[in-house]
Amino acid sequence: MYESYYGLNEPAFAVTPDPRFLWLSETHEEGLSVLCYGIVRRKGFILLTGEVGAGKTTLLRAALDRIPVEFLDFPETAMILNTMGLNQLDLLKLICAEFRITGIQPQSAQQLTTADYLIALNRYLLDRLRDGVNAVLIIDEAQNLSPAALEQVRLLSNLETDTQKLLQIVLTGQPELRQSLGRPELRQLRQRIAIEHHVEPLGRGDILSYLRHRIEVAGGQYEDVFCDGADSVFFDFSGGCPRLINLLADRVLLSAFSKKLRPVPVALVELKAKEMAATTAEESSRPTRRGKRRRGRKR
Repeated sequence: MYESYYGLNEPAFAVTPDPRFLWLSETHEEGLSVLCYGIVRRKGFILLTGEVGAGKTTLLRAALDRIPVEFLDFPETAMILNTMGLNQLDLLKLICAEFRITGIQPQSAQQLTTADYLIALNRYLLDRLRDGVNAVLIIDEAQNLSPAALEQVRLLSNLETDTQKLLQIVLTGQPELRQSLGRPELRQLRQRIAIEHHVEPLGRGDILSYLRHRIEVAGGQYEDVFCDGADSVFFDFSGGCPRLINLLADRVLLSAFSKKLRPVPVALVELKAKEMAATTAEESSRPTRRGKRRRGRKR
């Protein structure tokens, strides 16, 4: 809507995980290297954590784009994005579906069992290995998985030959995932993790480069969009969280476009940041439905 007014060919601050817009801060550069190295070298388990909106999914997609270009390795990828409420069998069904495994037959007239899916998955992975294809399973938001489901993921790492793993497994999630992996019943899974990285927020000095990069990828120039000093407001509001930066920038540009302001003055960025912060504070202070007191009937 406002893109052409600011010289942009497309939205610069969408929250979708488009690898083209990834700006590699020090922590994101290291995370990308960890992912590429772990997948290409068939390390088995890789752990990637970070706060909500830190850019973990974008990093994953960027790594999958970079691997064929730099390492001549075209991985076959299954990505599980919705992990809420999955049990062990549900997880196996989704993995087989993502790998497009067909022809799974039950051992009897009964419905398919865990063993049926494991047999089919193992056969599929052996075929990929013979073809020289690296199979990668990515489980996003893994902090939502139950201990039993996480244990099922660990058991998948047992699918191997005498010399190498058949499946590279990338677990991504919020910091709570690290806490879950610290539980005694998951110590075997924790010990299987060969390589890991925690994505840190952007620093104050990163924000200007981040904003400039996204605007230039979208075809514009930073000086045509924001006035000097706007980056400090973005940092103070977001704490370095890329998703919050994008949400604020989109709202600011829409408001500035309606007022025909170009470049966007710092005062408007401050105003919208205060509005968003106030809305967030109001929502967090509302009592939950469970926390509300029930009114008894008057007798």
